[in-house]
Amino acid sequence: MNYQDLYYFIKVVEKGSLVSAARYLDIPTSTLSRRLQAFEQQLGYKLVHRSSKKFGLTESGQRFFSSLSPVMTELEMRSEDVNSELSSLSGDIKVTAPLTLGHHYVKEWVFEFMEINPRVSVEMFLSNQNVDLVKNSIDIAFRLGKVTLNDWISRPLMETEMVVVATPELLNRHPQPQQPEGLAELPLVVLKRSAFWRFQDSDGHAVTFTPHAHLRTDEIRFAVDAVKRGLGACCLPRYVVADELARGELVQLLSDWSMEGRTMHMLYPHRESLPAKTRALIEFVMEKVQQNPGSV
Repeated sequence: MNYQDLYYFIKVVEKGSLVSAARYLDIPTSTLSRRLQAFEQQLGYKLVHRSSKKFGLTESGQRFFSSLSPVMTELEMRSEDVNSELSSLSGDIKVTAPLTLGHHYVKEWVFEFMEINPRVSVEMFLSNQNVDLVKNSIDIAFRLGKVTLNDWISRPLMETEMVVVATPELLNRHPQPQQPEGLAELPLVVLKRSAFWRFQDSDGHAVTFTPHAHLRTDEIRFAVDAVKRGLGACCLPRYVVADELARGELVQLLSDWSMEGRTMHMLYPHRESLPAKTRALIEFVMEKVQQNPGSV
């Protein structure tokens, strides 16, 4: 069935004539008449009595209109609702981020955005696992490190600086290393996604250290708590331990060496026309990052 012709038929009945319907649909009356005749031929029965003085429905046309007109009206109403949602700052947005990144940065962006736009609802997925963005209908994702996804745009936001930290008490029991290789003398807390710690000195000399884990975990906050208990030294993003470093609870090791950081990216589907709510959140995050550029 040609559903556009069905739509034309219903508008002809609602408007009471071919002329009025053609004016409403903004098509020539002759074109509308041909489409209506083609629709009748496709169905195999006449729907409309047509003459120069009279317009009316056949019995088949009346039954057809009575059964399908409410369905078409419902479709039009739902279509208008969807169009209204897509073009306004309202509706649902699905966002995902790693746990620690979500707690330190993303949640503040989301909270402030929702305060400004109270008609927007957010469903937040915080996980250290790679959430399937398509399967879970994710609108915006935040990731650390290199990310390549077909049909998704990846916007770099900021660099994360990595540091190796330990408690002063641990360093009282073990010699403080002067070279990356010296870390092997310490008990180490290792994140599962950081199998190698890469260092570079001021002369550009690079060293890759493979840590042997005294404790291994996939959750950054757990690793921070383990380090604070003196269970070992760990390579962590600076933003996670900035407060502890400032208070002297933790000490940075190998401060003369820089470490390979990772870039925080924001990802969203490659579409010509993103919903207004999604584009608004993207622009909001980019503005927040531009207000505080640099590494974290």
